[in-house]
Amino acid sequence: MTINCVVVTYNRLSLLKECLAALESQTYTLHKIVIIDNCSTDGTEAFLKNLPSDKYHVIRTEQNIGGSGGFSLGLKTAVLAGCDYVWLMDDDTIPTPTALEELVKVASADRDAGFVCSQVNWTDGAPHVMNQAGLIRDKQGNPLPLPDAGREAYRCSLCSFVSVLVNTNAVYQVGLPIKEFFIWCDDLEYTLRISRAGHPCYLAGKSIALHKTSANYAPAISEMPADFAWRFYYQARNRCYLKSLEVKNKFLFYLTVLNMYRVYRHRISRRDKSERKAFLDAVKRGCKDGLSFRPQIEYLPQPHH
Repeated sequence: MTINCVVVTYNRLSLLKECLAALESQTYTLHKIVIIDNCSTDGTEAFLKNLPSDKYHVIRTEQNIGGSGGFSLGLKTAVLAGCDYVWLMDDDTIPTPTALEELVKVASADRDAGFVCSQVNWTDGAPHVMNQAGLIRDKQGNPLPLPDAGREAYRCSLCSFVSVLVNTNAVYQVGLPIKEFFIWCDDLEYTLRISRAGHPCYLAGKSIALHKTSANYAPAISEMPADFAWRFYYQARNRCYLKSLEVKNKFLFYLTVLNMYRVYRHRISRRDKSERKAFLDAVKRGCKDGLSFRPQIEYLPQPHH
């Protein structure tokens, strides 16, 4: 099974080095590592120029195209370079040495699998609240296992881009992640697109990746640092797009967005007064632009066999 890897990086050189060292230490050998440098200004460019070109394919963008743009470009590059699966992650993802090997075991057990994701933990070993897969459960609330109990693999419908193995066949079928999202929701939209296309998807419980964020947080608007306010423009706008896929009636969609804005306002009211305006401005613009935000999915040309 040939596997290419995609790492998207922006101004986090020390974490990137740690991530790449973890990739080099994998017990399952990678074919190619594609690095998308989102126009970093911290010395990343000089460091990447010294990597061996036989193993690494480095693309430096002319401007910061966000995580979404990076993953879309990286996945496209990795698939067209030729492989069976592509392993996606950010530069602050540190997979344990057997992480890929465990993903491959599950993917090998079901060749129709659209994606297989890792169990994502924070640095203290606790599950990272932002990166837990959306498990599919039975009527009793139990997760649905892959019919091989020894693998600790469970059916899921969505996951984050923090250590996920994506089937190349699924990419050709459903297209690329939406680059216009810039940040946030791109991974949820894309993995859900794959599972809704009919591919069984799995969480590989024995595949462990650490997500080295500053804290073990979820992107909750009432709790995020004040300097994150601008990001909620993208969260609000992109969530509107996801709602538009579910609510086809224009009037009901408008009411849905209005209610979403109302919930945002309520949650922002829990913040310190001095911080509220920046968050309110971001979500107001996001919801307004989200009413007409309809990006097109890019598809890859079908391979000739």
